[in-house]
Amino acid sequence: MDVSFSMEIADFQYEGRWVQRDKISREVVKEFIKQRPNDRIGLIPFAGQPYQESPITLEHDWLLGKIDSVTPNRDLSQGTAIGSAISASAIRLDKRKDSKSRIIILLTDGSNNSGKLSPIQAAEAAKTLGIKVYTVAIGTEGGRLAGQQNPAQEFDTETLEEIARITDAEYYRAKSANDLVAAFQTIDQLEKTERTQKVVTTYEDFHHIFTALATLSLLGHILILILHRPAGPE
Repeated sequence: MDVSFSMEIADFQYEGRWVQRDKISREVVKEFIKQRPNDRIGLIPFAGQPYQESPITLEHDWLLGKIDSVTPNRDLSQGTAIGSAISASAIRLDKRKDSKSRIIILLTDGSNNSGKLSPIQAAEAAKTLGIKVYTVAIGTEGGRLAGQQNPAQEFDTETLEEIARITDAEYYRAKSANDLVAAFQTIDQLEKTERTQKVVTTYEDFHHIFTALATLSLLGHILILILHRPAGPE
């Protein structure tokens, strides 16, 4: 998840009001996590470099709390290190070789301008590890930070599309809250994994107990008959 300054741009409408990109991103990501209770999910926020926020975990309540704390921070190195973020995520996922499906969802509002690894190099490395990288570009072209007359933002859609193509995934362009929701819903459907559960039924044989009881009952009945048999003539 991109946490660079530009994610503070309030160019999305949500529930009748304008909200920042980072806020709508957190809400949509949290809903995505809630829809996948059986998946191990981690979080790596990034700006000029990636930061480890959460390990891959099934503790989703804890993870949801972490997501609420992920906001653009002026203490972080600024920029957009897409290649480094993909690499950091892929390294972590590579430790989970037992997983049937391993994916990265890259959510960003800018183009790569920081880090030592290019996005294409990172995508090719992820591909060799069997990891898909879904890319989501969020924001409008005319969005501006409050009080700033910065030039129109440039989205490197070609690179994001190429990342998705290399890793056999998909690219999404989210210019509204509805677009972002639809993107994550589509990813959720594309990455549904059938799960099979082995059910072992154990049978324990108790017939010998009933056989013994029946035998005792029969013997008891015979004994009663013997004891009450009329005495014969002397």
